[in-house]
Amino acid sequence: TTNLSSIYFLEQDYKQADEYANMAVQHTRYNASALVNKGNCLFAADDLDGARSVFLEAVGVQADCVEAIYNLGLVNVRIGQHDEARQAFEKLHSIIPNDPCVIYQIAATYEEQNNLDDAIKWLNVLITRVPNDAGVLSRLGQLLCEQEEEAHGLHYQLESYHAYPFDLDVISWIGVRFVKQEMYEKSIEFFTQAARIQPNEVQWMLMISSCHKRMGEYSKAYEMYEAIHSEYPNNTECLQYLVSICSYVGKPSIVFQQRLNSLQQNVEQPKLPEEGIEQ
Repeated sequence: TTNLSSIYFLEQDYKQADEYANMAVQHTRYNASALVNKGNCLFAADDLDGARSVFLEAVGVQADCVEAIYNLGLVNVRIGQHDEARQAFEKLHSIIPNDPCVIYQIAATYEEQNNLDDAIKWLNVLITRVPNDAGVLSRLGQLLCEQEEEAHGLHYQLESYHAYPFDLDVISWIGVRFVKQEMYEKSIEFFTQAARIQPNEVQWMLMISSCHKRMGEYSKAYEMYEAIHSEYPNNTECLQYLVSICSYVGKPSIVFQQRLNSLQQNVEQPKLPEEGIEQ
């Protein structure tokens, strides 16, 4: 019955899983695996207090039951008991010290309590176990930047990008960071990569054009804005940039301004539906 409960739970048939879990627990309450199954069913039913109680009972039956301790930590996270959650995960870390999931959960509990120093410490431990995990590297980079360690933060975001060069959040973060550092050529590299991944997203081309403008390459920026406008004639942001850059390249802006005004008026005053004809 214990194994059947596990199988039904994995198949997301929680009703059957709960029935077999109850049968196993009724047979003996000294079976930690059966108690874990029952706790899982309660957790799936959003009975968090009930799940917590059963997981604690399972740990009482078998002090080194990995599944019970881990799930106890998870349920404590869900109910906001982060100290108790961390105690569970730290106990588990002493049993299985190299498990990345456990180390990640310890870091996450510290982050939830805004203890970023300890969160960073545990993420540093984690990357010794999973050095090429792009998500972990990116999170470490973000936390370091929140602690005003900009250089280290950028380093780990770049490491994340090298591990997985298709995460648009990471690519955008790096591109914007280089803009803030006035390293526009580097920004263009990353925004260009983003445009390759999302070729129909106009925002990336606008950001590349903006970098050229910031570099003083006004003619290049103007040409790019014109090309974007040709492809996306209703994009008001592009028109605003075109109106702005015309003075830099000695071009008249009146046509772009008129198109912009027209689009803005259409947004501000949506067309009313035609009145029906009374019969």
